[in-house]
Amino acid sequence: MEMQAQSDSRPRLLFVDDEQRVLNSMRIMFRREFDLYLASHGQEALDIVKDRDIDVIVADHRMPQMTGVEVLTKVRKLSPRTVRILLTGYADLDAVEGSINEGEVFRFLTKPCPPQQLRATVELAAKLARSTPPPPPEPVAEGDEEEALEIILEADTFREVERRNATEQQDGSFASTTVLPAHMKPVAPATPAPATEPHKKLPPGFGVIVFSTDEEMVETVQQAVRGRLPVHKATNVVQVVKILKEHKPGVLITDISDDKATIQSLTARLKQHLPELVTIAVSPHRDVLDMVWLINHGQIFRFLRKPLSPGRCAVSLQAALQHHRTLLKNPELVKRHAVEATQDGGVVDSLLGKLKSMRRLWAH
Repeated sequence: MEMQAQSDSRPRLLFVDDEQRVLNSMRIMFRREFDLYLASHGQEALDIVKDRDIDVIVADHRMPQMTGVEVLTKVRKLSPRTVRILLTGYADLDAVEGSINEGEVFRFLTKPCPPQQLRATVELAAKLARSTPPPPPEPVAEGDEEEALEIILEADTFREVERRNATEQQDGSFASTTVLPAHMKPVAPATPAPATEPHKKLPPGFGVIVFSTDEEMVETVQQAVRGRLPVHKATNVVQVVKILKEHKPGVLITDISDDKATIQSLTARLKQHLPELVTIAVSPHRDVLDMVWLINHGQIFRFLRKPLSPGRCAVSLQAALQHHRTLLKNPELVKRHAVEATQDGGVVDSLLGKLKSMRRLWAH
């Protein structure tokens, strides 16, 4: 383990790479502005994180014994406030997918990374680590499908509505204001599910948009939530914006296999306009460039492969809904999801620009 002299006024930066020449280069580049720590393998890096309050960690992926994704995943639990960056020298699909789903990285950088880009990314990450509060501890470990959606849905509101409807129908006191939940109603293709007034008990943001023309995917999401929250279907950008404005869902599940250019533009612009909106990208294919772009420009929360399974979808939705709620409770955390600038979004920007109150969607 190598480290420079410490100063409380300087951010703490940790580089993990099994190549000594890379560590030497990082020392030369960053030793003046940072309290710099260098580790040549994963366990050494984790020991440093346990002993030191690290602001930023940059980990190479391809290392013996422990990969960069594994290191960052462990760091996410050991030190949630540490901003995580993955650096790799080759197109590794598993590394990119893992950096999204397990490491929840801030940026994914490829070797050779231009020095200016690396420096700018590290400096931004350090600024965010120092100026924003740490994310709260995770309430439940992902992977437990039996607990999916239980931790944040304190009451099974939709089923309460169903039971009340059934009771009122039996005793003849069915009120005209009692409406069946959205998942009980047929949804016409290419139109969002109808609104359901009785769900005012649901906290703000408890809803899902499925942006896809794949009916099977929509059905799988509905199976995953088991009637506990509304699922709104959209097949174009206009419908996505309309649903956001009218129903205020907190999670967007988007099928990037439909229209990649539009989806990428929408994902990036929504993250700029609505950073509290949590996006799950779904595709039958894994493309390194697409996934890296979605990390750096859209800060997607999860990447799932089609065909979806209801169980895995439920687990990801549980984490996404909790993440959305965390961002609402801690507005300063939104800064940790800053995205790289993109080109003009055209029609997407035009649509989003009309919704002047979008940043206040979940205000009440």
